[in-house]
Amino acid sequence: MALNTSQAAAMAGRMLMVAALAVLLCAGAAQAQPVPPPLKIGTVELNRALNESKAGQRSKNILLAAKSQKEAELKVQEQELSKLQDDLNTNIMLSKEAKEQREAQLRERQRDLRQSVQEAQRQLQDQERKLTESVISELNTVVDIVSREDKFDIVLERTAAQAILYSRFKFIDITDKVIERYDNLQGGK
Repeated sequence: MALNTSQAAAMAGRMLMVAALAVLLCAGAAQAQPVPPPLKIGTVELNRALNESKAGQRSKNILLAAKSQKEAELKVQEQELSKLQDDLNTNIMLSKEAKEQREAQLRERQRDLRQSVQEAQRQLQDQERKLTESVISELNTVVDIVSREDKFDIVLERTAAQAILYSRFKFIDITDKVIERYDNLQGGK
């Protein structure tokens, strides 16, 4: 069945109207859909929060006091060792056997001192690790609270955020707020 020119023109006009109507309907539907808000991304410097929070500073002071105590204990051992060395060097009247005995004693005390130093370092590192883990765990809880209250979609550790070279989203630093909130929650502790 062949269409004449007027029928073909009428059909083409109807098809054009249907296409235009479809475009208008699609555009209207696209406008009717709400545009989602941009992601809200936060960053936090946990290391800074650890160092600047009151609990972090307390932990640091505890470690400094423990270090001072260990150093004082080791200094006493060093002084005793130095005195033994001086006695050995100045006492020329010792018999060969007595001198060998004191040298053996000196070597044993030196070995004991080295072991004491290593043990003190291990204990301090262990104490630092425990205190740091405790404060970081509490800080993570505060980050969670602040993030939920301020409706963040994601919060990154600052060092992780620095790995992102470009983002169309703005990053908001919440470190100060986390420190303030943590200190307030710690209160009288």
